[in-house]
Amino acid sequence: MSDLRRRLDRGGVALIVSIVVVVLVAIVLIFRFTSQRKPEEIKNFQELVMKVDKLNTQISDREGQIMDYVRKYNTAHPEQAFDTAGIASLGLSPEQAEILQKRVAQEKDVSYRGMLQEVLTLNRQIDELNAEVLDIRSKLPAPLEVKHGDSHFQLCLTFLQGKGVAEDEAMKLIESTALTTELLPGFEVWNYYNDGVFGTFVTQGAAKMSPNALTRSTKRKIETERQTLIQARNAKEEEVKDLESRKSELLGQIKGLEEERNAMLNQMEEMASKNEALAKQLNSLHYGVNTFKEFSRIGVIRKPGLGKWETGDLDAIANPSSIDLRADNRIVFTAASVGLNKISKVLVFPRSYDENADYKLVISDDRQSATLIMQKPDKFHFGKIAIAVD
Repeated sequence: MSDLRRRLDRGGVALIVSIVVVVLVAIVLIFRFTSQRKPEEIKNFQELVMKVDKLNTQISDREGQIMDYVRKYNTAHPEQAFDTAGIASLGLSPEQAEILQKRVAQEKDVSYRGMLQEVLTLNRQIDELNAEVLDIRSKLPAPLEVKHGDSHFQLCLTFLQGKGVAEDEAMKLIESTALTTELLPGFEVWNYYNDGVFGTFVTQGAAKMSPNALTRSTKRKIETERQTLIQARNAKEEEVKDLESRKSELLGQIKGLEEERNAMLNQMEEMASKNEALAKQLNSLHYGVNTFKEFSRIGVIRKPGLGKWETGDLDAIANPSSIDLRADNRIVFTAASVGLNKISKVLVFPRSYDENADYKLVISDDRQSATLIMQKPDKFHFGKIAIAVD
């Protein structure tokens, strides 16, 4: 009887343990499900942004059709060629539409009359689509247009800090968000933030290629290079296997095999060297140091009217210097190196970098030299800056 009771007790304990395990698993699954759900407000924001992008694509398609029709008409009617100025990006102006309407009435050829009528129809559709785009944009915060040198990370960080989010919290929000690795000038970056909820999306905007098309193009390039390397590696491996299988027949050619082996080792060393060079490039900061006047002359920086200095085209820096941030985080320069008697003012471009947070500037007591210290080297990896001195 006591044995039976002990077995029943053990069975009860096992049942309780099983129930506890099931409950814990259910809690974990519920937590994972709820934590992975995208907030409804972000979903709605994304849907509106994607709708704007889709409408802009439809507008571009119709503008392209209008241009094709007008060119075809102008070819057949050189004496009455239609002015195409502005059509490519704005559709037909009211004056152009009125002129076109008159030509529809005057055209004798049925096919060309239909073509002109189709142009008017497409133009009306563009007007309707533009109105729809304006309506949706009025419900969204204005997007940021990407310029040369912009990165998705920097634009998001600037946006969040502008919303009063602390840098550490902003970094956490950005790290939990999918960013677009490559940006083209003209892309539009749409950012949303409300009560700790952050979302960011990139659309084509005025760029000639969509973000998805750019990603596909980059992936194709990487895949092509990868396949080339794989094929080269496989070819070498097959060559080695063949040499191994014929080893007994080639004992008399050991010297030749050794030379070939050395050549392969050299190739491997060269590949290792290239990999190290690539790693150095990814961890390097490229920079140029010059006077405000010289940088302004070549377009690296600009000052519109009475405004503040702004970043221009950093690619205009000829033969920029570089430092490997894995080994060093300091840039030292002198007044004499830029043709000045002393250093009185230094600014770092782009201005999105925060002095005393991202970097620190130390000018010597005699104003003859200065040191730029990258306090957050990770933010400068694979970057380019201009150091303007006055």
